[in-house]
Amino acid sequence: MLNSIRMMKALIVALIMVLSMGVRAQTWPTQTLRFVVPTPAGSSVDIVARLVAEKLGDKIGQTVIVENKGGAGGTIGADAVVKARDGHTFFLAYNGPITVAPSMFPKLPYNPQRDFVPIILAVTQPNVLSVRTDLGVNSVKELVALAQSRPGKIDYASVGNGSLSHLAMELLKMQSGTSLLHIPFNGGPAATLALGRGDVQVLFAALSNVQPLLRDGKVKLLAVSNARRSVVLPDLPTIAEEGYPGFDATTWNGFLAPVGTPKEVVLQLNKAIGQILELPEIKQKLLAGGAEVAAGSPEEFAELLKNETAAWATVIERSGIKLE
Repeated sequence: MLNSIRMMKALIVALIMVLSMGVRAQTWPTQTLRFVVPTPAGSSVDIVARLVAEKLGDKIGQTVIVENKGGAGGTIGADAVVKARDGHTFFLAYNGPITVAPSMFPKLPYNPQRDFVPIILAVTQPNVLSVRTDLGVNSVKELVALAQSRPGKIDYASVGNGSLSHLAMELLKMQSGTSLLHIPFNGGPAATLALGRGDVQVLFAALSNVQPLLRDGKVKLLAVSNARRSVVLPDLPTIAEEGYPGFDATTWNGFLAPVGTPKEVVLQLNKAIGQILELPEIKQKLLAGGAEVAAGSPEEFAELLKNETAAWATVIERSGIKLE
């Protein structure tokens, strides 16, 4: 009899939990949504966030705001989302704070695999290897030759420590046996400004960052970092094609939720954001900045994160990069 009562109580508790989850999913969202972006306003990640936020508000019946929290390789923004846990704060991440940071920072305040739930991979985009026109090089081979003749004398900018902008160049340095001096900046706009002023000579960054300098004739594009050519820049070779087989440093932007977010909410956001990304006007704006829509399921995004975390751990270990 006692066991029957206990079993009945357990069933009632389980039923209440299931019903409460259903109610939460049906009534969500109950307040303004926040997309935390770990880069400054005007960056390529920020552009994606604002394009989605503008359309998402109409779909879910709530205002969606974008909040920029840059710094420390994107980890400040990531940590803010982990600590929020209000059911309405989400993260538009790039590689740095999720797949790179675990191997880069010895004391990370969060665990990407444990503290985040993938929602959807939004876009992928190549980093373009850009050099100042007055550097006088026209190919990756010429840049490598120049760097080998002037070890440590050529400065390259990145959009931040631990970013793909940083690691892509470190990977090229490792594979080509060259030495360039790393100058990190807080986001794409600052790194691009430095390149335009001539404070640095080389930059691996998203196309959207260097397009103004390209139009002004201040920079030349040498290659893309992806394993395959970009649909936006089909005539630009890959680093692999320029003599470094297997080179792949694809930048992605994807939405993540703090762990504990109901699965129904994750799936609702996956569907809504996926539909927004497929809108012709959104795809056109993203392509103009060099970004290609990816989308897909939360599970597919999770698999990408797992594989990439392992791949960059190897590069970071070999290069000896560590950040405090």
